[in-house]
Amino acid sequence: MQATNGFSVPLLSRNRLIGCAMAVMLVLSALAFASSARAEEAPSQTYLALGDSLAFGYSQQLFNENFPTESPTAFEHGYTNDYLGNRTKEGVQLTNKGCPGETTDSLIGNGPLAAALKIPGESTCAYHKAGLPLHSEYGGKSQLESALETIAVDAASGTPVTKLSLDIGANDIFRSERACKAEVKAELEGPEHKSKYGSTPEEAVQNCVKAHIPETYQHIVENTGRILFVIRNGSTFGGVNYTGPIIFLELYDSSGAVFTPGVELFPGSVEAVGVLNREQGKVVTSFAGCTTNPLPTFNPQNKQEPERLQLYTNMANFTESNGKKNGPDIHPTPVGYEKLAALMGKECGK
Repeated sequence: MQATNGFSVPLLSRNRLIGCAMAVMLVLSALAFASSARAEEAPSQTYLALGDSLAFGYSQQLFNENFPTESPTAFEHGYTNDYLGNRTKEGVQLTNKGCPGETTDSLIGNGPLAAALKIPGESTCAYHKAGLPLHSEYGGKSQLESALETIAVDAASGTPVTKLSLDIGANDIFRSERACKAEVKAELEGPEHKSKYGSTPEEAVQNCVKAHIPETYQHIVENTGRILFVIRNGSTFGGVNYTGPIIFLELYDSSGAVFTPGVELFPGSVEAVGVLNREQGKVVTSFAGCTTNPLPTFNPQNKQEPERLQLYTNMANFTESNGKKNGPDIHPTPVGYEKLAALMGKECGK
């Protein structure tokens, strides 16, 4: 008889143990596969994000870091992705139609939809026309026309849009600022070498912008109403009516007190943004939408404001990437985008 050291298992017992072990492994593998299948379950609903560069998830630093290969996947850290969170496990898919530089006019476009609304509109998404890709391509449509199509198609295919967010209007203001800079420059280079708006170029531009605020704001508010009317009454424009939640993200003021408490980069800008937020908010509410106002959080107008704007925006970003300056940039930092999404969830629900 052969001597044994330690514990010896008879052959039959070993075979039984091996068989049991294999059975356990198969069960565990099946459970893991089932868990993975649930995690990757086909979507059953859609979160549709509309808007400008904030919806897109843009920052100048990300753009510079990825230049010249600007893949949309580099911009998936914006408030839309943060707001979506891990709801992909619940069968929610994100369709992000945000376009950097989009105005209220270009979101509507200058095609059939603008004609139906009897307005001139504006050429669609200049960012894409410059050869830069979007998260969701429109073809020859405007963002709003594409949104109507998505709402109708997803409803028919069993993945209805159950949540819609929108931010728009900031680029209308920036367009007004650019127009004022051009106007003041032409005045200063004219025969009298002076501007009717002020004695210095800076003062003249600021006063010009302030002088045009009423008409600029009225235009933004009117177009916001048109956009929401189209979304709620899609059947009038060849689509289907959207009756679900609308979350409208209002503006913060990147020209507030970035460096010194109480000293705005653009004097009076926080108050002015507050006026626009209130007026847009009235329109959004009239279409049964919910507003998220980041102004009190980003611009508390006390000793915390510089700290907040430096943390939440890229206005104090003086770094460089690929030899290009990353700031000052109005767009949020990753922390700022997370804050916007958190405010949306707090004020309008998940």
